[in-house]
Amino acid sequence: MRIDDDEGVSASSKHLVFAYYVTGHGFGHATRVVEVFLLTLSLSASFLSVYCVSSIVANLWQFRLSVTIAAGHDVHVVTGAPDFVFTSEIQSPRLKIRKVLLDCGAVQADALTVDRLASLEKYVETAVVPRAEILKTEVEWLHSIKADFVVSDFVLVACRAAADAGIRSVCVTNFR
Repeated sequence: MRIDDDEGVSASSKHLVFAYYVTGHGFGHATRVVEVFLLTLSLSASFLSVYCVSSIVANLWQFRLSVTIAAGHDVHVVTGAPDFVFTSEIQSPRLKIRKVLLDCGAVQADALTVDRLASLEKYVETAVVPRAEILKTEVEWLHSIKADFVVSDFVLVACRAAADAGIRSVCVTNFR
């Protein structure tokens, strides 16, 4: 849904293009994306465009990205996660995966121990130092695919790139 200064929000009622940024850290974020797709395969395009706008205003946590690949919408997943996480459950030419590392996640010694300092240092190296180039690349890419809406689970630079591109965005996660 593009932001238009004169006309407000615009979105096709027939075909939408979603850019869904998913952190590659662990499989939790990526598997949630798959479940969201599978739960919503029967929703119509007109429902989606209304639901997307109302969810932003009403309740971001419940957004759930009601993307209907089966109804003809394109979903571009941007992630560092392995392709099989998405393609083992969703076989569609409308699902496109772009392998890009835009965040690093936490540095962990084991499943429960986060090294906070190492995590911050890695994030600075991965996402802060190259930020200007990342934003430039992502804005150009969003325009090239004619994205209508950006969803992030949970890649922070995605929302900034969407804003710079004039595209609405939302973050989805299970953290409260």
